[in-house]
Amino acid sequence: MPLKVIVVGAGLAGLGAAIALNRAGHNVQVIEQSRFLNEVGAAIHVAPNATRILRAWGCDMGSMQSVQCNGLQVWDSQGNLRWTPIVTKELQQKLDITDDWVLTHRVDLHNTLRTAAAQTVDGRAVDIKLGSRVASVDAEAGVVVLENGTTLTGDLIIGADGIHSRSVREVIGEESSKESTGQNCFRFLVPVSKMQKDPETASLLGRMGLDGVHAFTAEDRRLVIYPCRHGDLLNVVAIHPSEPTGAVKESSWLDSASLDHLLEVYQSFGPELRRMCSMAEDVKLWSLASRKPARTFVKGKLALVGDAAHPTLPHQGQGGAQAFEDGAALGAVFPGEVSPEQVADRLNAYNTVRYKRALTVMFMSKTHDERRSEMLEELRAYVPDAELPDSMFSYTWASYPAREALVLLGAE
Repeated sequence: MPLKVIVVGAGLAGLGAAIALNRAGHNVQVIEQSRFLNEVGAAIHVAPNATRILRAWGCDMGSMQSVQCNGLQVWDSQGNLRWTPIVTKELQQKLDITDDWVLTHRVDLHNTLRTAAAQTVDGRAVDIKLGSRVASVDAEAGVVVLENGTTLTGDLIIGADGIHSRSVREVIGEESSKESTGQNCFRFLVPVSKMQKDPETASLLGRMGLDGVHAFTAEDRRLVIYPCRHGDLLNVVAIHPSEPTGAVKESSWLDSASLDHLLEVYQSFGPELRRMCSMAEDVKLWSLASRKPARTFVKGKLALVGDAAHPTLPHQGQGGAQAFEDGAALGAVFPGEVSPEQVADRLNAYNTVRYKRALTVMFMSKTHDERRSEMLEELRAYVPDAELPDSMFSYTWASYPAREALVLLGAE
């Protein structure tokens, strides 16, 4: 008999887990507090470890309107090229993979997942219940209570409700508290057509091209720029020090920011980059707060996924990919023949596959690549035998969580 699965949250992590478990043979209901009337977010990396999972889930890759990413280049703050750390084809050959690295708008990716979730697999499709806010989760009983009093019971509960998770409270036994990383992030989009009409920004665009990721760096701040929507839009992530108040600002994708503030923060950058920033549309300001991860991703009938399990900041471009890896691992450890009595053991297998790797990526994503060694001591407080990966690109791109899960289960 298929398991009854309840997924709390319909973001990237929740939809990914729902798709994987539906395809594995289970009846899946997703509970989402929003009504999908106000999609938010900007662009997102979809690295090879994510694209191979999306293809396996039957996602329509064309609907993502993505741009093939041919590499990563690092520039100084005045627009001079320093080096090219990653050439996609070269690393693909080294790792013996063919999976794409693509750049897409987060909304396009989310819509692609929603379409995949609506597909009927062996007579089942994911049931998404909108406008339903969760009041509490009981991990041991497998019960989710909504604020309107509705009680839902499942054989397996997936907590995919993000950094502000109600599910994680059930695992750690208390309210999770956010902690400052000392960083803020502006996010905005610039139409490529607008840049092409201005000689100054057209020159910058000509040097960068529209087929890769470009990091313009100063000592304590950077602009990370890459295209999406078939190259019609440039996405800009502007990471800089936060105000030294020690307070953790409540923030979300919806928090608007001042263009004047953006230009002030990046006043030391070159004229082409400042001109590009002046063209910003719909500027948002996001506090890069994090929180300590749980000591385990599972409890009773509950598994945490995505930011509920491992809130991942943008420095490695792996937040979405790690959420999809969670879903792929769950799909592998819960094939259709798993019984309710086997749920606890299978959740332990999921935790074994995902905990060390996901936390390694989480801690390495707290700062930019040149300083990630500073995160090793903090990571080892959770994963004592953790090592610093030689290359985060190789470490993440070569990950096959479903394969690892099957190997683990075969060894039991």
